[in-house]
Amino acid sequence: MKIFYFTFLFCMNISAQVGINTQSPSRTLDVNGSLRVRTQTNQSATASYDNVLASDANGNVDYVKKSSLNQQMVQLFSISTLTAVNTGGSGTPTPVSINNQSITLAKPAFVIVNFSVPVTLSTTFSDGRLKLMRTHLNVDGTNVVRTSSTYTNTTATGTNLSGIFYNNGSYIALLAAGTHTIEILGTCFDFAAANQCIQGGNFAGTIFQAYALYNDF
Repeated sequence: MKIFYFTFLFCMNISAQVGINTQSPSRTLDVNGSLRVRTQTNQSATASYDNVLASDANGNVDYVKKSSLNQQMVQLFSISTLTAVNTGGSGTPTPVSINNQSITLAKPAFVIVNFSVPVTLSTTFSDGRLKLMRTHLNVDGTNVVRTSSTYTNTTATGTNLSGIFYNNGSYIALLAAGTHTIEILGTCFDFAAANQCIQGGNFAGTIFQAYALYNDF
């Protein structure tokens, strides 16, 4: 009878919740304090060690698969049609906004921006003066990329050049959590009139896109 009684109590204690520094444990083992493991081995090269311990805000410890702890790429926006904007002018005209996007990052991330903006000249030129077509990329109001194409209409190179030019560029930066603005602007010079140089439009190859690269580890 004594043996049976002892065994019964032992089983009850094993199956109960155990608390260390707490009288009200909420899990099988509830430690109200820090944990120290004196001896650990590096198992990073062992395929069977594919679980990583993780805890929530309340200290509940469980695991997540190691394969899920990676960098996550999220598309913020992707545009293939841009508003056609008159960007020409004499001298060095002020850049004109072509497209402005607002993004919100839940946490810090590397943001990658790519753009390919078509530039159309409304006429062929024969004045022999260099024409410069420039596209700007602004992030939070700061010019971070400036890409240009040129049109040289001298007699030696021909005075009847036509077609569509493309200004291409890319940018990557670590941005903080919160809201940011990403904008492309255009300017062309030296043109007699603003409508002689048009940036944007619906052409094959037009792109304005951004991705966020989060580190979930």
